[in-house]
Amino acid sequence: MISVEGIDVKARVIPRERIISAWKVLSAKPFPKVAALQLKGNDFNRFIERIKCGDDERREIEEWGRLLSTKGTDACVYKTEEFADVDYIILIRENPYHRLREVLEHELSHITRGYL
Repeated sequence: MISVEGIDVKARVIPRERIISAWKVLSAKPFPKVAALQLKGNDFNRFIERIKCGDDERREIEEWGRLLSTKGTDACVYKTEEFADVDYIILIRENPYHRLREVLEHELSHITRGYL
């Protein structure tokens, strides 16, 4: 059990090497301080509902042409100051609709494009 943005969640840590591997597909820039966690379904849903903001809605319209239900959301990435050694956190649904590699690359692409 860990606390993320004041919410206690059960999470599995995605190995750093796996995140770096996905980053290298997207960018030659230095790897930023990124952590990724997989959350149980209910924990993920609670968290995503709490942090969803106008920027998320803008990106959904740009990427998908519409606002998405959180039921179809695989993951989210956000900038954090909560942890000293992490600038970005990717939270991933325990059973995502897409392969984990695809989810990581998609969320990391938000960082590479400067969306955060």
